[in-house]
Amino acid sequence: MTERLQKVLAAAGVASRREAESWIRAGRVSVNDRPATLGQRVGDDDKIAVDGRRIRLERAAPGDLVLLYHRPPGEALKTAGEGADSAAASVYERLPAVRGRRWLPLSPLAPTDGGLELFTTDGTLRAAASRAAAAALNISYAVRVNGEPTEALIAGLAAEARRREPPFEIESARAAGGEGRNRWYEFDTRRARGRDLRELLLGVGLEVSRIMRTRFGPVTMDRALSRGRHRELTPEERTLLYTAVGLSSGGAGARPGARPGAPTRASAPAPRTGRPSRPGSRGPAGRGTSR
Repeated sequence: MTERLQKVLAAAGVASRREAESWIRAGRVSVNDRPATLGQRVGDDDKIAVDGRRIRLERAAPGDLVLLYHRPPGEALKTAGEGADSAAASVYERLPAVRGRRWLPLSPLAPTDGGLELFTTDGTLRAAASRAAAAALNISYAVRVNGEPTEALIAGLAAEARRREPPFEIESARAAGGEGRNRWYEFDTRRARGRDLRELLLGVGLEVSRIMRTRFGPVTMDRALSRGRHRELTPEERTLLYTAVGLSSGGAGARPGARPGAPTRASAPAPRTGRPSRPGSRGPAGRGTSR
């Protein structure tokens, strides 16, 4: 399997994709001792060098991986086009490359939503998680609305959710702060997607300006994980996740490769100006691992 050179360099943490493109244009990158070209595709056996120094890409993984990624709202899963000069940002450009495999999203968010996104190289886990999310897996969201809904209106949302088509459950809803007319609410749900909550709230006259997923089954968003960054699940989190979706194991006894799980330059965060760490303010990173 081959990938575009600038994408490989970015995913490995050598540089951002745009930095890599500028290096290639400037003639600083070579492949197999020949000047690289923009959009050139490379494979596992190609020798890549920057300014004459060999780049060793850690793209192999000894076992299936599961990554937790803090997805910024509006970031697409894939680039808009396959052209070498495509400037569209995508989630996959921030994830580490793994030899002979590809990242699979577990119940991916809509492009307008953000927050906790899980990716795995285990197709069995992906299929089981999709079934569980559509059945009874508990999923939590932080939602910012414009207005000041009454307690009675919020309390009545659970009954309204059961009347939707398809129906879903709101197990709890609670205020989580905010400023002015922008108010945050936290929802613990089952069988609910972000767009289901958006449509429900719009239906009762509330304008939704932000939806952030903060929990997927037993996995919760790290308070310290910045937007655009990722980490590998701990063995304990892997065990809980596999159990929650009905699988007996996930290789949780051995940590499969430390490098892909650590934040790298390939997963650099968005600017942190004013990014708070709680759903009660303008850009929730979700909760910590204890809930």
